[in-house]
Amino acid sequence: MPQHDLNLEIIPVPEADISALVELFLLVERQHEQYWPLRWALRADVHQRYTRWITANRTNPQWLFIIAREKAVGGGQRNAGEVIGGLAAAMNEEIPIYQFTHYAFIHDLAVREQARRRGIGTALLDYALNWAREKGVNQLRLMAADRNTAATALFQKFGFQTTYREMVIPVAPN
Repeated sequence: MPQHDLNLEIIPVPEADISALVELFLLVERQHEQYWPLRWALRADVHQRYTRWITANRTNPQWLFIIAREKAVGGGQRNAGEVIGGLAAAMNEEIPIYQFTHYAFIHDLAVREQARRRGIGTALLDYALNWAREKGVNQLRLMAADRNTAATALFQKFGFQTTYREMVIPVAPN
């Protein structure tokens, strides 16, 4: 997988870093929850559920859970070894009306605020794109919250194209 000139290590998440990855993903999930709780209301035990989900799937070849961290150089980096980015993706089966049978889908992508705008998101996306290619699929998909303009800009710059818009309507009272 490509390693960008960022003094960055991108690796499958080790068991010891699952909690740090969960905390990183929860920063994004809490942001989404603020956008519209009906769509993204989190459970009270979200950390435990997220941890169980990643633990159960991290060695499954149909899933990709990766982290980014800075490597220490010379005198060391202030945040060397700290998980500063992460991505979760999976292989999904398509409905049987299309010429392709599977696609890759990015479920979560997060970069710590202090580490943004340094190419870490792009490096994580590159890793996921190469993983998807190795799986033999023809598409890598994701969803981005309309209000998350920074993420949308990153995805568009990377080459993602908007193909449809998810719409939600409440069907039951809160």
